Amino acid sequence: MTLAKAHRDLRLSNKSLGAILAVITSLILIDSSTAYSAQDEHNRRFAVELAVVAGDMRLLQQDGLTDRHRRGLSDRIESALGFIGLTGRKALRISTRQDPNLRRDIARLRSRFTAGEFATSEQILQGLQQRYPLDTRGFLPIAATSARLKRGREIYRNTCRPCHIAPDTARPNPAHNLFRDAAEMPREEFVARLLGGVRGVPETGLENPLPDEDLRALLAWFMHGG
Repeated sequence: MTLAKAHRDLRLSNKSLGAILAVITSLILIDSSTAYSAQDEHNRRFAVELAVVAGDMRLLQQDGLTDRHRRGLSDRIESALGFIGLTGRKALRISTRQDPNLRRDIARLRSRFTAGEFATSEQILQGLQQRYPLDTRGFLPIAATSARLKRGREIYRNTCRPCHIAPDTARPNPAHNLFRDAAEMPREEFVARLLGGVRGVPETGLENPLPDEDLRALLAWFMHGG
């Protein structure tokens, strides 16, 4: 083998290796941006509930709320706190961790909120959220691809718009402008509300039936498409 041919073969070998590495890297990037994290269903549900309760508590303390809407938010928080302990125990049971303070902290959260001690309630919630954070990988940051924007627009028009385009403000918990929420609400909280489902009235107080990729499409649409 001549020296020139050896150099040429080496260049081809390096080029092939570079192409292989590029493919592997692209697959890793695609997987990290589209595949949801390994957080199990029960821990995700518990983290979502904590984030939504914390968000509702934040909204409850805003100025300018009508008495009707303030009562609606308060009732919604009390309802969530009524079953959040069960959700937390399920999350803890399937994990390998130990948290002997979970029951105590949830009981304190309920009692402090009932007593109107919002600052203490928020402190307890923050501690719980630090121990049970919502894994938003795969949702934040969101890649607003053309396919996602198209799908998000379709879902919004067919599923969300009837309630959110003209909210019934006479309800204790009226629908919100989702584009405004996406722009103004903390992003982790907005993702939690998407994952948790539709809240506010008995008719729609359901788990979100949409798969994660549809939720990503909605998130992209609310943040970048509207």
